[in-house]
Formats: sequence, C-alpha cells, structure tokens
Amino acid sequence: SSGINAEYGAAPAKQAAKPPTADLFAALNKGSAVTSGLRKVTDDQKTHKNPELRGSSVVKASDINKNKKSPAPAAKAAVQRPPKFQLEGKKWVCEYQSGNNDIAIDAQVSQSLYVFKCDNSVINVKGKINSVTLDNCKKVAIIVDTLVASMDCVNCTSVKVQVNDKAPILNIDKTDGCQVFVKKATGLDTEFVTAKSSEVNICLVEENGEYSESSIAEQFITKYKDGKFVTELYEVVG
Repeated sequence: SSGINAEYGAAPAKQAAKPPTADLFAALNKGSAVTSGLRKVTDDQKTHKNPELRGSSVVKASDINKNKKSPAPAAKAAVQRPPKFQLEGKKWVCEYQSGNNDIAIDAQVSQSLYVFKCDNSVINVKGKINSVTLDNCKKVAIIVDTLVASMDCVNCTSVKVQVNDKAPILNIDKTDGCQVFVKKATGLDTEFVTAKSSEVNICLVEENGEYSESSIAEQFITKYKDGKFVTELYEVVG
C-alpha cells in the first residue's frame, strides 16, 4: 500500500464538517449588520410611488375570466308530443300514448297497426290484422287475435306480446326485454327472428291457462370448420 501512496500521493486530510446551524448562528450574531448586504430599493422601483408600476402589476378581471371555462349548456327538456290514435287509410297509427290501458281496435284483414313511442299502455287488437309494428315503445302490452303476415318489435324495452290465435312470424330487433305469449294449440308454427336483442322469452300457454317459459339464446360461438366459419349456440357447461 505504501507503493500506491507514493505513486498517486497521499489523500488530503478532510476538514471537520461545520454543524448545519453554524451559518445561521453566525448571521444572527451580526445583529443589524445582517441586512447590510441587501440592495436598497429606490423610489422609482416602489409600486406605491410609481403609478406606472402600480398599473402594470394589477391583475385584470379579463385575465382571470379568459381562463374560465364557459358552463356546459343545460340539457333540453324532452318535447311532449300530443297522443295520437287514428286510422289513416288502411293503417292504424298509435303514437305517444302514456298510461292508456283502453286502446282497442276492431281490425280488418287488410289493415296494419303502427305503434310509436308509447309507454305504460295496453293495446287490444280484435279480429284479423295484416301486420303490427311496435317501434320505440316501453312497457307496452299488446294483445292480438290473429296476424296474417308478421309482428315487428324494434327498439323497444320491456314489452309484452300475446297472440290468441295464429302469427306466422315475429321479428324482434334491438329490443331489451320482450315476453311473448302464444297458445300451444295454435302457436307452435310461429317463427321467431331475433337480432341485437336481450331477455326475450317465449311463453307457451296451455288450455288451462298455465304456461311454460323458454328463453331465446343470446350467446353464440363461431368456429372455422370444413373451409368456412360456422356459428353455433354457445352453451356454458357447469
């Protein structure tokens, strides 16, 4: 080790570190002399004696307000449309009904029914009617004796459909909550077409009024088989 010290020289001896409060006590011991090193502020640099400086240092209201975000516009209240129920040519039009449980139609085979934006209402269609459409309805129940062509439920929520006799096809599209009642004696040939819908249930009504409920599948799985993609019902096991 003596050879390394001789070649590089011995390391200088370290000075003892000053305590962290030494500089503070030294400044306090100066008394009034502690401010002697500060630069004096002249009159032209004082805001209360120089109007130009005083004017430029004031924070303007416009500077504050320009950074404020304007309040979000209030949401527009939904326009309440007057209820409508009338026969226009061969089409029954039922719109904007709310809380009406007494809507009844004596239908003819050449007529159709269009129900739009109704809620909490019951519609009773007696006789044969060509077609029925429920559009943007909520908590609406409709009872139909016989459908010649089809019934469509589109953009609906929590609706109920009862077919007393026959209905060839029911189309349910973009609907959340649809309960369909068909009679076992006459409704077994009804076809159900669903798309983008959830909570769709079919109730098969017995002669004594009791019924069994079946849900329409919502989940599917697609796999590549034999050179093409095949979609099947997805069943969770266990």
